[in-house]
Amino acid sequence: MNRVLWSVREGSVGEFDAPEIMGGYRSANGGPRLGDVLVLPDGSGPWRVIDRTEAGGNVLVVELFGD
Repeated sequence: MNRVLWSVREGSVGEFDAPEIMGGYRSANGGPRLGDVLVLPDGSGPWRVIDRTEAGGNVLVVELFGD
């Protein structure tokens, strides 16, 4: 199984330089898709993926989900 490392950042759509909440997040086979809900290994979340890019590094932009 192929693993991909991601920088997870809390921000808005298109905000790929938002503050990083986790570096080195590991995902399998290409990683989370838009709308996926994640709980990070540190137990934080749930986070919803609102944007992502693989250009210039793998970055997921997330927002808190729920509440």
